[in-house]
Amino acid sequence: MKAIANIIKVALLLVAVIGWFSCKKINIVTTTTEDVNLVGYMERYPDTYSNFLKVLDKAQTTSYLNAYGAYTLFAPNNAAVDAYMKTLGKTSASDLTEEEAKKLVKYHLLEDTIPSTSFTDGKLPVPTMYGEYLVMGVVNTDGVSKYVVNRTSVVLTPDTRVANGILHTVDHMLVPSTKSLAQLLEENSDYSIFTQALKATGYYDTLSSLKYINDTTPRWLSVMAQKNAVFQAAGISSFDALKAKYSNTGNPLLASDSLHLYMAYHILDGLKYVADLVSSPSHNTLAPQEVLLITLRGDTVRINEETMAGVFEKGIDVNRTTSDVSATNGVLNDLAGNIYIKVRYPTPVYWDLADQPEIRKLTSVFRKTGASQDFNVGDLADVTWDEATIKYVCSASDGKNCYYYNDLFSIPSLRTSSASKTINWIQFKSPIIIKGKYKVWICWRSGGGTATKPGGGYLTQTYIDGVLMPRLVTFGDYRYGQNLTDDEIHAQGWKRYSATAAFNNNVMCSKLIGTIDITNTGRHIVKFVPTGDAAGAVTIDMIHFIPENMNQYSPTFAIDGTMVY
Repeated sequence: MKAIANIIKVALLLVAVIGWFSCKKINIVTTTTEDVNLVGYMERYPDTYSNFLKVLDKAQTTSYLNAYGAYTLFAPNNAAVDAYMKTLGKTSASDLTEEEAKKLVKYHLLEDTIPSTSFTDGKLPVPTMYGEYLVMGVVNTDGVSKYVVNRTSVVLTPDTRVANGILHTVDHMLVPSTKSLAQLLEENSDYSIFTQALKATGYYDTLSSLKYINDTTPRWLSVMAQKNAVFQAAGISSFDALKAKYSNTGNPLLASDSLHLYMAYHILDGLKYVADLVSSPSHNTLAPQEVLLITLRGDTVRINEETMAGVFEKGIDVNRTTSDVSATNGVLNDLAGNIYIKVRYPTPVYWDLADQPEIRKLTSVFRKTGASQDFNVGDLADVTWDEATIKYVCSASDGKNCYYYNDLFSIPSLRTSSASKTINWIQFKSPIIIKGKYKVWICWRSGGGTATKPGGGYLTQTYIDGVLMPRLVTFGDYRYGQNLTDDEIHAQGWKRYSATAAFNNNVMCSKLIGTIDITNTGRHIVKFVPTGDAAGAVTIDMIHFIPENMNQYSPTFAIDGTMVY
């Protein structure tokens, strides 16, 4: 059985304008006036900005924004400021205290120039001077789409460029968060079951205010919350039903209680807006050594979509329209289904390195005998290296070339040289590996040499998640001794992994490089770093992660994709 990686196509700017907005017409009017700064520009148009200028004056920031710099200002128009003052019971911006005005100005201002082309469906790339992120989206009215900030404030005129930055005019004041994550959840009756569970496990207090690390560093948290309707769809009609289902001790306050762990699994360390979720294939939760796995399917973000032991498990969607809600101590995201810690046991992962999503799409190349394809740095999402090209090859078996599925990665020159067309390191992102202890085997086709004079002449280090494995690999090596018995080969830390090689030919090599403790279920990084400068191609086929207490030598792998036990 062959483990196939769940493909996480990380969008660096989560579904950016050219993707998420591609079917919508965005009404953009750009104004350029480089002869004045932000304040000078607003002073030219008092019918639009005079009220916000009063906020600047009250905050004593007018001169600050009229000086040299590089800023982005979301400037509310007069109607927006008037409407906000009414909610405060004030007649004008002049009634604000200096501290109130400063908070508002900081929340509308970013210390960077962010044009609308950098707006994404999610948080902006830099925080406001207040310290919180603004969240962008789109509204469509009468067939015309416009950007919207924090789901409340429409951008009326984007991209007015002035001498010290960019001004975007908005139709509502932007208001900083005033409620904690615990308050946001408790005040929304749709989360009543989830809130009761937070209180029963003690995590309500954890989410009630911003905590600090070493009294100086804020500890932000992110909640992946579930509404009552989600619980009901899972057959859980009340908190008592939730407790009955998940609490194994009857006391959810215990750290070992399964309901306690269930709620911890819904809380992440750090600010994890949706854009942050897709920036990494996995995220640590407050449940010890448990992670959420992230997959991006088009514009849908899914939690824990995975293939385990050859069985596909569909993930839980993140409700993007009701996520990215900022709180004073973190961010609230909303899930469309129930996530829970699954009890899994270590299982073998027989990883075919040549099975990559971008290659699989090349139907005229992928596993077509005689076909090959070069790839440059950046072409493959789950394979990275420093420079030059690598090659995918589907080779006809000739009694010696006996790769699994007949395909392989050919790395032309993995060595320490600074010469062109050499590769100094290469790393691969693994399929999902369940936490546990594994023996790790590297499988390749030898480049030549003998037992006394290894071919290639260079040793290569292997790192797994930054941990150096104890045994080095020489990719030029033949396995020691074609005529040795299996037991003799195993005693030297080798095995015969190819089921097709004629007479168990020793050119198809598999070497044990050590044992690794995988502490988190998820995808992991395997990196090869050569120690010498001898030239030589590397033709690498598979990597095996096999639980340490399991049979390490069966199955073997045939060129037609079958496994022989």
